[in-house]
Amino acid sequence: MIQINHLWILICACFIFFMQAGFVCYEVGFVQSKNVISVAMENIISFVVATLSFYLVGFAFMFGMSCAGFIGSDNWLLLHLKSSYDYIFIFYQLMFAGTSVTIFSGSMSERTKLKALVIAAIVTGAIIYPIFGHWVWGGTYLNQLTFLSRLGYMDFAGATVVHSTAGWIALAGIIAVGPRKGRWDEDKKPKRLGRSNIPFATLGTFILWFSWFGFNGGNLLRFNDSIGLILLNTNLAASAGVVGAVLTTFLLAKDQSLMESIFNGALGGLVAITAGSDILTPAQSILVGFIAGSVVVMGSVLLLKLNIDDAVNAVPIHAFGGVCGAILCPLFASSEYLNASSRIQQIFIQFFGVAVNFVWAFGVGLLMFYLIKKTIGLRVSDEEEEKGLNIVEFSDIYSWYQRIKEEHYENLTQDLSETIQQQNIELKKRANMLVATQEREREKIARDLHDGVGQSLVALKIHLGLIQNKTQDEALKNQTDKTIKLAEDTIEEIRNVIYNLKPVELNKDGLAISIRHLCEKLKEISSIKFNCMIANDLPQWNETEELNLYRIVQECLTNIMKHSEATEVDVSMNMPSDDLLFIGISDNGKGFDIKNVKSGLGLTTIKERAAMLNAKIMIDSEEGRGTRIILEVPYEKNQSIYS
Repeated sequence: MIQINHLWILICACFIFFMQAGFVCYEVGFVQSKNVISVAMENIISFVVATLSFYLVGFAFMFGMSCAGFIGSDNWLLLHLKSSYDYIFIFYQLMFAGTSVTIFSGSMSERTKLKALVIAAIVTGAIIYPIFGHWVWGGTYLNQLTFLSRLGYMDFAGATVVHSTAGWIALAGIIAVGPRKGRWDEDKKPKRLGRSNIPFATLGTFILWFSWFGFNGGNLLRFNDSIGLILLNTNLAASAGVVGAVLTTFLLAKDQSLMESIFNGALGGLVAITAGSDILTPAQSILVGFIAGSVVVMGSVLLLKLNIDDAVNAVPIHAFGGVCGAILCPLFASSEYLNASSRIQQIFIQFFGVAVNFVWAFGVGLLMFYLIKKTIGLRVSDEEEEKGLNIVEFSDIYSWYQRIKEEHYENLTQDLSETIQQQNIELKKRANMLVATQEREREKIARDLHDGVGQSLVALKIHLGLIQNKTQDEALKNQTDKTIKLAEDTIEEIRNVIYNLKPVELNKDGLAISIRHLCEKLKEISSIKFNCMIANDLPQWNETEELNLYRIVQECLTNIMKHSEATEVDVSMNMPSDDLLFIGISDNGKGFDIKNVKSGLGLTTIKERAAMLNAKIMIDSEEGRGTRIILEVPYEKNQSIYS
């Protein structure tokens, strides 16, 4: 049985080591591409530093013979180990130390000097993490009571010992180093910086989730029937954390990224359940995970409101998630599993332990980063941050080449955008001038027809009427009557032309009513049946756009009357979406061979007006099968593309 216990601890230690791969994937996915190499290398170096510092003094401070319950005092350099099990135990605990050291470096990514992070990793692995660990777990190796364990503080697998400790150090670090360049705009509103690879971050989340089974499962330090419950609780809390985070984002923090809430919720739930996965029921674990997921999201919102820039959300996930687990564990757990004599007393002890953890980790962390900042410097220069730490810290030629390409592309895109914008302005001016000129010409033609030809024909009609009344010749009367009828028809035709040239109803009644009236008018003067299907809720267009839309429909319908020999026409106008107007005009006339007819039949004018509206036009016709014209006209609220 002892061999099985030892094997289980070793397997779980390897699980926890695999967390390092998860952290790399997760953090690399969330930072900009110009910093991915730097982040990856920081994780390797942090683990190396944690290994050596924990070997030199960290294990002694954490598990050595206690001085008044506050710090270990022997087993320096692991010189006085008792048995082969000791090596297994140290290897297992080393993985926890490596995890704690790795967490805070991710939050400070993209603007922190590598040598500053190395020094911080040494101090964390040798002093900050081991000393608080001694207060809680100092009796795990030697049978002794230490500061917080004597009070009955509960933290099964390190929700506060590992995660909150690292989270509070991360908070101290990001306060000391400051936000990334461009993280907030001039109005202090957060801006989203680029992310290199979200699928990679997803992979990292799954690796961490998988590794957490060793993180929680191994802390029994033996293999027994409780393992199944611990692993089940771990998985349930992570899943519930996603649900809690997503619902909180949807209901209370809608301006936050729903995608990020999924990652944060899973990891927050995993951190929280670490405190009590051995004593909670599955239902209680779900509650812990759900609440932790919600807390993590609100924690992210709080940091943004305080203008605190956490590159990978380490503080909400690890610090807030760890606190959540430490407090909720005695709140939900059965009283028989509590160390204190009552639930209230246990909750008070948990609050005290959480507060001690904050004061120690955040306080010493802030002092550490302040000293680093005042001596070797904590932050890279603005120019180095702009270049990216791949280049600055590791002289990565490919990243330099990639940066040059990106800068060139950005400059080219900006220049092209400015050119296109200027061309659009000129195009709009020309289109506006063209439409205005066309309308002035139409008004002039209408005026000339009315004042010139129209008035002359009216005079001719009156003159012929006088002749008809005076003559007694029946043949001349009949001829005069026919001539008067011809003059009346010509006057009516001129009125129709004037009506088409200047649609006075358009300004008065709007586009939909004007098109319906046009169909009714054309139906009166022809034998064609017009089926008018126009929505009543067409949006408002500016004057020029509305006139162009009217002219397109008018041109189509008059061309059908002149050339198609159709007996029936369908006209439809509607909005299939908020940003698109659909116009469809079809007839059952003789059609034409569209391959051989590119202009004429009014096609040129229709296409010109469609281009002015940025509309997509499709003309489908076949000899003997009629013609169909479809326009898709983009629409934006309050648009004024010709102003």
